Amino acid sequence: MADSNTLVFVEVRYRRSEQFGGALNSVTAAKQKKIRLTAAHYLQSHPRLQNCNCRFDVIGLTHASAAAVSTTELHFDWIKNAFY
Repeated sequence: MADSNTLVFVEVRYRRSEQFGGALNSVTAAKQKKIRLTAAHYLQSHPRLQNCNCRFDVIGLTHASAAAVSTTELHFDWIKNAFY
């Protein structure tokens, strides 16, 4: 994704409930490492982007309530610049 002059790598996580920590908590240090390595590979494959500003965002999706599990009502949490 592009945000002005910044290339944004976005990790989208979904959880049916927050019983085990929710969607945002599922982006562990190991997952962050994989995302950084993937971004590095992408940048190496696209030389024109290698000097651009980059950031990592995380979007967490959960159902708004226990009753909403069978509907499309979702709650979004968007953390810009979630990790480095």
